[in-house]
Amino acid sequence: MHNPNQICIYLAEGECEEKILKALKLKPAQIPQGRVKRFNVIQRELKPAYLMSFPAGSKVILVFDTDGEETEILKKNLQLLNAQFGSVEVVTIPQYLNFEDELERCTDVVKAQDFTKSNSVKDFKNAVNRMKENEFRNALKRHKFDFSKLWIKNPPKAFRFVKQQSDQIKLP
Repeated sequence: MHNPNQICIYLAEGECEEKILKALKLKPAQIPQGRVKRFNVIQRELKPAYLMSFPAGSKVILVFDTDGEETEILKKNLQLLNAQFGSVEVVTIPQYLNFEDELERCTDVVKAQDFTKSNSVKDFKNAVNRMKENEFRNALKRHKFDFSKLWIKNPPKAFRFVKQQSDQIKLP
């Protein structure tokens, strides 16, 4: 359950994750308000100086893909967040494989490219990234977006050390 007075900081792996987080914060909000920053916790190590900007008592929400096998940097980042910065609450939202797979599960599209009528995944991502948040949210509605199906699957084997905690940010 989310505390409405708690500051939320979303660390989104890429532009598409950033886009959906911003769209879900639009009113009526489906996730708590907060800052969305693009930071790939799978590929980049968090630095203590960066984390010092996070207010004590805030909730840091990590949204990342699980379509690779490399987890060492993620493990280091989680260790840093949990050990040295115990004053923040960490919530992990591993996307089952990637953004495209999540979108296919929670909308009526068969392939993610159908969402933007794109010819390739690259074109799809570019089209999504060009959309404004309200435009993206309207596209989700048009494609029968079911929020209850977003971020529900447990991650693949290499990421089993990470819990799917999306229920901690989904608003009723």
